[in-house]
Amino acid sequence: DRDVTGVQTCALPISPHCDDEAYGMGGTILKLRAAGVEVFCAVVVCGDLRFEHTGTVITREERIAEFAAVTRHLGCEGTVLGFKQETRMDQVPVADVISALEKVQDEFHADTWYMIGPSFHQDHRVVFEAAQAAARPTRKSYPAKIYRYELPTYSGNAREWNFTAHIYEDIGAHLEDKLAACALYKSQIRPTGML
Repeated sequence: DRDVTGVQTCALPISPHCDDEAYGMGGTILKLRAAGVEVFCAVVVCGDLRFEHTGTVITREERIAEFAAVTRHLGCEGTVLGFKQETRMDQVPVADVISALEKVQDEFHADTWYMIGPSFHQDHRVVFEAAQAAARPTRKSYPAKIYRYELPTYSGNAREWNFTAHIYEDIGAHLEDKLAACALYKSQIRPTGML
C-alpha cells in the first residue's frame, strides 16, 4: 500500500472509452482531487454504440454528456478525442492515436499519467500501445511517472494480459462517491454480468 498522491501536481488518466476512467480509477481521481492535484481525463474513442445487452443505440452525444456529468462529479476536467471508431480502433493507424495523446500532453503538461493495460478488448490494446509511445522520454513534454489502473473486466483477461498490481490505493474515504460517479453512466449498466 502506497500513497501516490504525494508529489503530483497534474495527472492525466487516459481512458479508451467513456466509463473506463470512473470504473477503473474513479476513487483515485477523487483522492487526487482531495489532495489538490489537477486532473484532466482523456477519453480516446467514443462513437455511436449499439448496446448488445439491450439492443439500443447510444449516441456519441449521449455518451459525451454522461462523461461530462461524471467529470463534474469527480471534480476534474476532461476531453473526448475525435475518434469515433467504437470497437474498431484496431483499424485506425496507431500513429494517429499517438499524435492525439501527444497533443493532450503538450497542452496539459501532466507529470503523471494513468493508463489501462492490454486486455481482450482491441480498443484497449490500441490505446495501451499508443499511450506507451506517446509517453516516451524523448519528447519535449512527457510524464515523469506512469501508472496503470485496473478495470473490473480484467478478470476476464487471458493469462498473457493478466493485471498484476504493485500499488494499491486506499480509496475507502472516496468509495461511495466513486460508485455514484459510475452510476451516472446509465447507458452502460448491463442487466447481468460484467460491467
